[in-house]
Amino acid sequence: MNNLISSSWKLAKLTMYDSGWLIYTFSSEADKLAVLSGSPDYVFGRPLVLKSMPEYFDFAATDMSRVPVWVKFPNLPFKCWSPTCLSKITSVIGKPIHCDMLTTSVSRLSYARVLIEVDLLVELPNSINIVLPNGMPLLKLVVYKTIPRFCKHCRVLGHIDSICTRVGGNK
Repeated sequence: MNNLISSSWKLAKLTMYDSGWLIYTFSSEADKLAVLSGSPDYVFGRPLVLKSMPEYFDFAATDMSRVPVWVKFPNLPFKCWSPTCLSKITSVIGKPIHCDMLTTSVSRLSYARVLIEVDLLVELPNSINIVLPNGMPLLKLVVYKTIPRFCKHCRVLGHIDSICTRVGGNK
């Protein structure tokens, strides 16, 4: 896997922990943000879940219910493209992490794309109600890019509830 990643991400150093975590260290914050703001990466056809590591990360933690997911907001009104407005809109879904470069530079107006840390234990909305700066309500479509498979019973990534072998002990 390191060969697949290192060919795509220049300047990243890999450290593997016994608990299974893969930690990539970048030579600069800009290099890290370039990887995080790029398109989703796939390894063997499955999405690679990337997160910025908190300062006091617990390597023993196994709960992966909060993951970053790219979210598109098609045809968002131009007045809603400010960082403050995008933050308010995305906060309805989860914790905003950052916008992609085309959204930040307002270079692609067909949709805004934001990386949001979502909680897979809750139902993710397909649309949200927005109140525009002029007070008008607007129902906005939400498009998720590659939500990882997550089992709410096991609280692990990789499979879904309907095929969980641990549910009721008989599947």
